[in-house]
Amino acid sequence: MIALLDIGGTQIKYGVFNEMTQKLTPLGKLDTGTSDEDFFLLNRIHQVINEIKKRESINGIAISTAGIIDPVAGKVLHANGNIPNFIGTPIKDELEKVYGVPCSVENDVNCALLGELHFGELNTINNALMLTIGTGVGGSVYINGQIFHGSSFSAGEVGYSYLGDDNIETVASARALVDKVKQRVNKEDIDGHWVFQEAQKGNQICIEEIDSFVQNIVKIIINNVSVLNPEVVILGGGIMEQKEYLSEKINERFKLYQNAYVRKRTQIHFASLGNQAGMLGAYIHFKNQLETVRS
Repeated sequence: MIALLDIGGTQIKYGVFNEMTQKLTPLGKLDTGTSDEDFFLLNRIHQVINEIKKRESINGIAISTAGIIDPVAGKVLHANGNIPNFIGTPIKDELEKVYGVPCSVENDVNCALLGELHFGELNTINNALMLTIGTGVGGSVYINGQIFHGSSFSAGEVGYSYLGDDNIETVASARALVDKVKQRVNKEDIDGHWVFQEAQKGNQICIEEIDSFVQNIVKIIINNVSVLNPEVVILGGGIMEQKEYLSEKINERFKLYQNAYVRKRTQIHFASLGNQAGMLGAYIHFKNQLETVRS
């Protein structure tokens, strides 16, 4: 069994992957615990792995995590403040030393893309772009059958880019959408689900703000498609679970702004694996790293 961990700023999801059956068994989730006084992420990771080992014998550890990751060294190169003291953490070296099994570490959006391409409906795709829309905006690039990391392992970090004078995360994230609706309806206790429910009831403010959000998402798609020319753009993140409401709007705008030649050769696909994509992709990265070492 391969132990799988998907580490976020709020929760660590974990499970095991059976290489014989090619099946993931989710085992649970644990609060990341970043607000704890004695918080140290490696301690939390050890806690999770020891919990897994109570239930299963493991012969490898595959980790998906937020941050800019050196996927060969398995080390955190850069991260925002959501996980304190995370930069520089040598996850791979530490876990291999303690548990005596191979370990791999990769960025969470890269893992989500690998999961969607290998276990979803897109296993014949060689060139892809993934955008994850949540509290922030993440991205991943897949070129000629492999993740493209760039010169400093930060390729696909679209959350750092801009639309005009605005950082993308301030105009095209789920948080930005909710904040704009809050300002207009003068109501604090709302979330993304409320916004979409109200839009479906005909709330004009929610409809207008979702339309503005879609406009910005499509601009991000077109900007990246123009540079990367992928076969498919995969849209993930919690807000993209509103596929029934968003799909037609996004595709209509994409058709309106993208030239016909490229448009006909670019699919827009909503992610299908949900919370399991990161763990499944972590396994694919683990397998790829082992094959690289053996060759």
